Amino acid sequence: MDRTPRPGDFYRHFKNKMYQVIAVAVHSETGEEMVVYQALYGTFGIYVRPLPMFISEVDKEKYPEAKQKYRFEKVDMVSLKPEENVCIQKMEIKAEDRAEGSLQSQADLSPDRCLHENKNLLAFLDAGTYHEKLEVLEERKDHFSPEELLAICEIMEIGRPDSEPEEKYYAVKRYLELQHKYEGARLR
Repeated sequence: MDRTPRPGDFYRHFKNKMYQVIAVAVHSETGEEMVVYQALYGTFGIYVRPLPMFISEVDKEKYPEAKQKYRFEKVDMVSLKPEENVCIQKMEIKAEDRAEGSLQSQADLSPDRCLHENKNLLAFLDAGTYHEKLEVLEERKDHFSPEELLAICEIMEIGRPDSEPEEKYYAVKRYLELQHKYEGARLR
């Protein structure tokens, strides 16, 4: 069975963190295949790992408690059941935010949220073009959580982190409309 990841595929690491594959690249000096993938938690960092290591089995001697066979296992987002324990961590909360009491409740300190609660964010991230992202944003306007809107703003490097969710929504919408307009004009 070919376990080579494809761009856009979702994978669960054996430590229960979620990632999305961006590409399988080739190292320019060695010719080694490398998997480029993005974390779906924290600051959404982008990482690279040799393909053989990405698709390797978990070292059961080093990690005897690991439940997965492979280091990274593909997750089918469509058939994912809400009760499955696949989580995306919330955006990291800065210590000064905790100290200032700007968090609304103790629930804001929860280290992770289940993936089924972040389907709007994932749908947005999966959209390929600015037009598709705008469609997802408009279709799900009332369903985005404040955390999802914050994540989108941080990923796109727009808006103010301290703004209200509605302001973030409209900042993202204006940005996407502008990008879509520019993208359309460039093709003419």
